[in-house]
Amino acid sequence: MRLTGPRMATWRRAVFAFALTFAALIVFGGAFAAGYARFHDGRVLPGVEVGGVSLAGLDRRAAEAELRRVLPDLGEGRLTLRIADRVAVIGYSDIGRDYDMERMLDDAFSIGRSGDDPLDDVQQQLRTFMSGVSVAPSVTWDARLLADLVTAATRAAEAPAVDASVARPAGVYVASPSSQGRSIDAAAAVALAAAAIDNLSPADVTIEVPSAVIQPAIATAAAQAALDRANRVAAAPLTVSADGTTSTIAAAEINAWLRLDRTSGDAWGLVIESGPIAQFVDLLTARVDVEPTNASFTFVRGKAAVVPDAQGRRIERQEAVDAILAALQQRADGILAAGVDLPIVSVPPELTTAAAQRLISRIELLSSWTTSYTASALNGFGINITRPTELIDGTVVGPGELFDFVAVAGPITEENGYTQGAAIINGNTKLDGVLGGGLCSTSTTLFNAALRAGLEINARRAHFYYIDRYPVGLDATIWISGSRVTTVAFTNDSQYPVLVRGIATERKVTFEIWGVPDGRQVSFSEPEVWDEQESWTEIEYTDDLPPGETERVEWAFDGFKSLVTRTVTAADGELLHQDSFGSNYRRVTGLIRLGRSPDDPPAGTIIRQGQLPLR
Repeated sequence: MRLTGPRMATWRRAVFAFALTFAALIVFGGAFAAGYARFHDGRVLPGVEVGGVSLAGLDRRAAEAELRRVLPDLGEGRLTLRIADRVAVIGYSDIGRDYDMERMLDDAFSIGRSGDDPLDDVQQQLRTFMSGVSVAPSVTWDARLLADLVTAATRAAEAPAVDASVARPAGVYVASPSSQGRSIDAAAAVALAAAAIDNLSPADVTIEVPSAVIQPAIATAAAQAALDRANRVAAAPLTVSADGTTSTIAAAEINAWLRLDRTSGDAWGLVIESGPIAQFVDLLTARVDVEPTNASFTFVRGKAAVVPDAQGRRIERQEAVDAILAALQQRADGILAAGVDLPIVSVPPELTTAAAQRLISRIELLSSWTTSYTASALNGFGINITRPTELIDGTVVGPGELFDFVAVAGPITEENGYTQGAAIINGNTKLDGVLGGGLCSTSTTLFNAALRAGLEINARRAHFYYIDRYPVGLDATIWISGSRVTTVAFTNDSQYPVLVRGIATERKVTFEIWGVPDGRQVSFSEPEVWDEQESWTEIEYTDDLPPGETERVEWAFDGFKSLVTRTVTAADGELLHQDSFGSNYRRVTGLIRLGRSPDDPPAGTIIRQGQLPLR
């Protein structure tokens, strides 16, 4: 229907009146709301409560005080974490657990005061005034601090798995058992803790924090099994026998030979050291082994005769080590081995009696040398010449063997038959008091016999000065001072043994070398002599002797250098040896002390002999 005329005018007036009224209401409502808010400026509107606590008409400070007076204290309780067998307690106050006062008061003061819509504010004010409005309380805490404390508790409760192990603290293996480990999800534990305290209750709360078990990589059983193997090996002594000789290895010694080494996974390897076993076998061989004795030669009534051989015996070293090792390994596997018999083998001599018998008819005198001497105090009245000759007489030097004068004739001691004599010390003659002094007649004689037999010479040294009883350039001295030894040595470089025969009388010493001739020929050059230095004798006047009495202190020896070459050829002409023996004989000035007469020069005066007649 269409309005026309008077009706249209009436409707328009009505609409205008409603609009005017509505506008008036808005203006009134806005004015009322603004006035109501100004009346309660800085205070909570009537009817507003927080968590059941009325805050009507209270300013912000009073409102907070009222809430804290009435509401329970959220910082009084504590949170208990149960993590496996451990307990951790976190006080609510430690993490700042409290009401979110700022938020709660902001919410309370904002009711009826939005300022965005006056009618809405009026409605809120009327509704608050008539029926009241309740603001829900809220809780807060220091989330970072809570996370730190919970994480620390989980870390303290975590534990790594401990593998079983073996150790040897006092020389005996012992096992340390394994233990399970534990891991915890710290982030999950923090989330559980936050959920447990996210409420308005001050009461204590306990939560169970789940954990995961970590199994060890090496179980106790594996370590104990390795330990048992080692202990079985060293549980008892081991008796070792070899050809009637018995030795016992103590259990403690066996234990020292063992070692447990980690291999792969959860296993240990038992190692039985072979080195100490070899040392034990070496000690046993010193008691058991017997070197074979070669057949040799001697002289019976001036003729060469055979000295029979003797079989030797020997522990087979490596086989013995393996046998002991196998017995100990059987123990590790649970098989008790109380004793071991070691293998023994016979060792034949290089030169048998039969072979020596075949050679005896071919033995001849290969060389000989004789030195004349006068028995006196200088050589212990011949004792220091005859004694080494006796000791060397009958020595057999096998093919390839070394003869060493000091080793055969020594030690140079009184217990071995030597006495005091003279010697050259630091270039001067010491006329007495030297043990073994004078035996160089023996060493020089043997040296010349070996030279002429064509044997390889290994050691020789000339005297400090030349002694005219010896061939020029072919003397050989012996000297022992502490660890320094000057000796005569030669090697039997023939294929047959040689027999050294020593013969000493009151005035001569002779060495003969007997053997099977191999056709070698020996020749010597004439001694080459140069740098000759004539010596003289000096006389020293002294008051220590009666007038006219003399005392010989030193003899005069001319000095010179010499060179003698020896050439040894085989039967086929091949050169075997060509040795050049050089000697540097020093000049020595003789000295005679003369007791002074009243008219003689002062004591200590030295003149050359012949300048003044001796009184």
